[in-house]
Amino acid sequence: MGNLPELEKQIAASPYDAVIAVSPENVRYAGDVHIATQRSIRDRLAFVIWPKSGEPVMLVCRIETGYAKLNTWIADVRGYQEFEPGPVKTLADLLRELKLDAAHVAIETEYLAAAYYNELMRCCPKLRIGAAEPVFARARMHKTAAEKTQIIAAFHATEKAFLHAFSTARIGETEKQIAVRLAERMLSEGADQVTSNYCNAGANTGFPHMVPSGYQVKQGDIIKADAGGMFRQYFSNVGRTAKAGKPTDRDLTIWKHLRDIHHAVIEQCRPGKTGRELFDLAKRLQLKAGLEFPYSHNGHSLGLNIHEHPIINAQEDMPYQPGMLTTVETRARWVGELGYHMEDIVEITDGAPIWHAKYFPNEELLVV
Repeated sequence: MGNLPELEKQIAASPYDAVIAVSPENVRYAGDVHIATQRSIRDRLAFVIWPKSGEPVMLVCRIETGYAKLNTWIADVRGYQEFEPGPVKTLADLLRELKLDAAHVAIETEYLAAAYYNELMRCCPKLRIGAAEPVFARARMHKTAAEKTQIIAAFHATEKAFLHAFSTARIGETEKQIAVRLAERMLSEGADQVTSNYCNAGANTGFPHMVPSGYQVKQGDIIKADAGGMFRQYFSNVGRTAKAGKPTDRDLTIWKHLRDIHHAVIEQCRPGKTGRELFDLAKRLQLKAGLEFPYSHNGHSLGLNIHEHPIINAQEDMPYQPGMLTTVETRARWVGELGYHMEDIVEITDGAPIWHAKYFPNEELLVV
């Protein structure tokens, strides 16, 4: 699935003698196999050690070696005995075998727990360690055709789930009931699991990530959700809004401002533009419309993580290139009072961007 030639290129261009994947996402990316227990059992680590010169080696818990060998493209798959000697001591032995125990090696320092890091340094005291995250991030922002197909299909499946859940919403039912319908439809549309489901109504829409409650929808309430699932380990992330009953003049005015801003930002998702430029545009237009803009980002790429680079924020200077994907996330929120939310997938091409909303574009505020 992943862009392995680009990853190899980034490793070659890095200052490191080897790069080590340790997070579930980057082991999946580099090895093209998902080790499920990496997520559910925190001390059951897995690694892909990718030397600058030489072939990569995968190291997994011994009970996972058969599954890994069956599914990964990596020829050399090793296993460690759980608990003793455990993952880090076995990794240190492998680094000595590969003559990397005193080398300059990048590992995912944002993921590897301090206890494991300290153990690795005790086992290999001459090892010089850098951060592997930038190497993987630069490779993963260039989506392969297979990744794009998967991510866009996940987006469409989640759109369908939103349309079903919102269009069947009724006065008197609870946030939780709508959220359950949304989750069930995401699963029936192909999600392996639901990863976020912040579905709220009324004053609760003024919170960005509130767990659905027993609050009952009332006439005149806004209903909104920010939700998504995992489809073959690739995430969807969608935002949609509806109105219980006839929209007010205020609803329609705010929604028109947000839709205009949303389209203006989407239009600028073009090669050479940066997340910083898009963020500045969104902020400028939102403030001009009289809407506060307290947000730290206005969208992000996604894939094996919900937030991937490039990110639409004030710090992102990585230029967009054809083939990249980003969400554009436009919202207005009054904390504890009211909120509106829209979030879509956009594909950067050689020309005009492709806005992939298809089943529930939410151009007009949906009335339920």
